[in-house]
Amino acid sequence: MEHNGFYSSDHPSNRHSEGGSNAFATIVIILVVALLALLVVGLFWPNLLGYNSSESYTAVTPTPTAAPLESDGSVLPPAAADTAVPEATPMPAVDSKDREMPNLDGIAPVVPGLSENPIPDIYDAVSPGVVGVLNYQKVAGISGKEIEEIYGSGTGFAVSSEGYILTNAHVVDGASRISVQLYGDDQEREATLIGSDTETDIAVLKIEGVTLQPLKLGDSDQVRVGEYVLAIGNPLSTDELANTITFGIVSATTREVTIDNYTNTYLQTDAAINFGNSGGPLINMSGEVIGVNSAKTITAGYDELGNAVSAEGIGFALPINQVKKIMGILITKGYIERPGIGVTVSTVDEAMAEENGVPGGALVQSVVKGRPADQAGILAGDIIVEANGKEIKTHEELVNIILNCMIGDEIKVKVYRNGDYKELVIQIGNKSEMNFDDIVGGLTPSPVPEIVPAP
Repeated sequence: MEHNGFYSSDHPSNRHSEGGSNAFATIVIILVVALLALLVVGLFWPNLLGYNSSESYTAVTPTPTAAPLESDGSVLPPAAADTAVPEATPMPAVDSKDREMPNLDGIAPVVPGLSENPIPDIYDAVSPGVVGVLNYQKVAGISGKEIEEIYGSGTGFAVSSEGYILTNAHVVDGASRISVQLYGDDQEREATLIGSDTETDIAVLKIEGVTLQPLKLGDSDQVRVGEYVLAIGNPLSTDELANTITFGIVSATTREVTIDNYTNTYLQTDAAINFGNSGGPLINMSGEVIGVNSAKTITAGYDELGNAVSAEGIGFALPINQVKKIMGILITKGYIERPGIGVTVSTVDEAMAEENGVPGGALVQSVVKGRPADQAGILAGDIIVEANGKEIKTHEELVNIILNCMIGDEIKVKVYRNGDYKELVIQIGNKSEMNFDDIVGGLTPSPVPEIVPAP
């Protein structure tokens, strides 16, 4: 009998159903007990075997470095105002035998065809020629006594079995001592700075007492956009992540980029480049060096709230053909001579000229004390409107005229100053010997609303 959906226990069929439920409940209990047993075993079995879970993970902590080796690691936007070297690079005092150009005897590795993956073979062949570079600088210790500490580290690579190594100038900038760590060797070897050029960011080192495995230098003029490339270096430190390889393509071949106020032409790549990769080789699929990894862009811009928008896959390498020319001069002479007059300049364009009632031209923002422009009577705030009889409309035009001169040449310039024009003669000097931090009058005057020379 059914009462509101309830089945009476007196019904024969109900008694039969009750017996089946007891059997089902027994099975469920057995399964639950079995699962609990498995859980207990899973929790305690490793310890019964002497296993320690804390040993299963190893924390990798990069060695702290001081100030970034690539200024701030970012590519600054072109700064029209600054066209000069902020600090002269002294010629290192080295033995005369080290001024003889060595044999660049790197040999390209034999790699399989591109139908296979040649990267492991390239890495095995090239890695022994890639080194870590350590920059030691003097600091005051706790007791007040001066000590040497690692300021930062970067990468370099051998170009000659005679001990010559290429790296970036910013990797060794300001170093009181430089050491090199070879591939697979914990020992640090003292390195001599053969020459360094801040403007092109190239430095040459030399170590003694060991035969290096040099890398083959390729032809960067033949590089095409889209080619596969490899970057090998020591990101973050020379220890934990030494000889890391990254893979990418050539994104562009002739990027004019301004970094720390110096404009150079770079190869652009999306192969990962990080702090510590500076000075390492960019390698093609033949195992040849086509560039020196030097910088990366880490900021694409800023959003409406002022927050930085990160950029990925934008790295830059100096083309090896350009580097070879600088390297040869640094080895044989120790420094690079460049014509200069000792000024920083920017452009007074038509709009600015009309707004302020002044002529267009190259605005002198600062004058290096005691150098050619200062000796000729140039003042900060002057506008150079003519050079060697040619009208000057932009600061680039003035720079190009100076760069086409030889050291010791004279140029005649016409300058606008406080409503008058003056003609002056400047003798071209060696830009590499000029300290652009040591300027006349201190702060640069503002070109607007009125151009006033510095006192």
